[in-house]
Amino acid sequence: MNQMQVREYVEKYLAAFSSHIVETHPDFLTVKLPVEVDKDIGNRPFYWSWVEKMNLPYQPMVLTFCFHPDRMPSDRRVEHLHLGAARLQQIFQSTRKHGSFVCMYETQPPGQTRPLSRRSAPLVPWLGVNWKISFICDKKRDLILHFGVNLHQPQLVREFYPFLLERPLAPAIPDYHYTLDRRMTIPEAFAMMEAEIHRILAQEDQRWAEEARQRLEEELQILEDYYRELEAREAGESTEQHEASPLAERSEEMSEEQELQLEKPQGQQAEQPQGQQAEQPQGQQAEQPQGQQAEQPRGQREAKPVEEPQPPAWGPPPPMGAARDEPPLPTLEEHLSSGGKILDFLQANSFQETPKEKIQLDEWKASTPGEEKQRRMDEMRWQYEPRIAVQFINGGLFYLQSDPASAMALPSRRKL
Repeated sequence: MNQMQVREYVEKYLAAFSSHIVETHPDFLTVKLPVEVDKDIGNRPFYWSWVEKMNLPYQPMVLTFCFHPDRMPSDRRVEHLHLGAARLQQIFQSTRKHGSFVCMYETQPPGQTRPLSRRSAPLVPWLGVNWKISFICDKKRDLILHFGVNLHQPQLVREFYPFLLERPLAPAIPDYHYTLDRRMTIPEAFAMMEAEIHRILAQEDQRWAEEARQRLEEELQILEDYYRELEAREAGESTEQHEASPLAERSEEMSEEQELQLEKPQGQQAEQPQGQQAEQPQGQQAEQPQGQQAEQPRGQREAKPVEEPQPPAWGPPPPMGAARDEPPLPTLEEHLSSGGKILDFLQANSFQETPKEKIQLDEWKASTPGEEKQRRMDEMRWQYEPRIAVQFINGGLFYLQSDPASAMALPSRRKL
């Protein structure tokens, strides 16, 4: 869709809801949204819930849509509408919500004059439905079907929607016309269309499904080979670790023996008699550095009393979850008397924080190769497995004075 088509679509959407156009310009459009449109694209659900509960008159929203980003007015707040805009996507959703089923009547063409006779002309009821059939695998192909079912004389025709585009339609019955009775119910008409869809699918070429299953088998075989090699590699690593464990134990034992041998000379020096130490001259003893005196054996060192840790002067900290001396929260009357607003009071008192002790966080566990393999295979099956999806697009009840049965002569299908 180009920008001109976007503007035409938006104008048709607003005209369908009888929206009040405040200002129109070649570059922008200012509109006052009605209630239905405001609820769908206004993005203010809390405002509407408050208005409806309090039974208050609503204030309509005024929006300005610009369709040319280079020529946006600077004297007002505007919103650029393009195909990827979020507001335009909301308009599409609103159209799908309100316009999925319509009721229209065929009228006289503008240039055609009615005959002088005042006899009323009959209008035949037709049920028109657009279907989308999707052929899904790792690729996707869509098929659009336009069915029309005559509810007065049971008959099904194809390409009903292109036929309607050439007819003048209006939401009200024209003058000097009447509608014929419906001899076929809506569920019966849908059953007839369902049978036609099954017949079309039976005539379709099924090679696309066979090719998709073949690609699926190839992908599953690749995954199987990969994880088989991964398991063999992990098994080899575990065997090497098991063989290396006795060597590691031997090295630890040897290191312990070396430490014991290094500690033995120190112990022998500590066992020398005191007499030999006393025979040393005082000068030599004085000349010993402090580091050598500190190397006395543990038995000759003076035992120092162990001081018990003293508690801090301010006392132990309060336990987790204990109540603290906090000032009481003001009531609503006190908050309003001090000049506060109701919204501020609700924001301060309505949202409670969950304590960290009550939050349960499940421990993350790494998946095993078998679990990872099963998950990957399930993803491949979901991606490559061929399937067919049938989706209802839109439909309507049409009262026509023209006969669309001629469309059966050219049964064609539009592909997306």
